Amino acid sequence: MASSLYNTGLEKLVDGTINWDVDPDVRCLLLKSGYTFDADHDFVSELTPASYEITVSGYSRQSCAGLVVNRDDVNNRIEFDLNDVVFSALVAGETIVAAVLYLYNAADAAAQLLAFIDVADTATNGGDITIQWNAEGVWYISVA
Repeated sequence: MASSLYNTGLEKLVDGTINWDVDPDVRCLLLKSGYTFDADHDFVSELTPASYEITVSGYSRQSCAGLVVNRDDVNNRIEFDLNDVVFSALVAGETIVAAVLYLYNAADAAAQLLAFIDVADTATNGGDITIQWNAEGVWYISVA
C-alpha cells in the first residue's frame, strides 16, 4: 500500500481549518497488517477493528514535534514536515507496517486522521523503532 492522505484531513489542511504553523497536536500511531487504507476514513475510531494497532508492551502513541511547512520552488510544491518519531523499547512480537498521523483528541471518535504512511515491515524486538520521514517532507502538495 502506498502512503496517502485521508480526504477530510487534506481538506482541513488546505482550507486552513488545521493550521500547521501554529503547531497543532499531531500524534503518531503504528499499525500492523490487516488494516485496509480508506481515504474516506475521518477519525482514529474508524481504523477498525482496533486490533490493527500494535499492542506490544512498551507501545504508546507518540506526540510529533517540529512541524513545518516548506515552499519548494524547484519542485513547485508545498512540503509538510515534522521530526522523526521514536517509539522506545517495543517488546518483540509484532510487525509494524504503517504509521498514521492524526490530530490528538482524548476521544478517538474525534481524533482527525491526516495521513497513512506505508513503512518497511519492521518487527518489534525490544529496541527502539524510529519512524524516519522522507527528507523532502512527510507529504507534499504540488502546485504545478
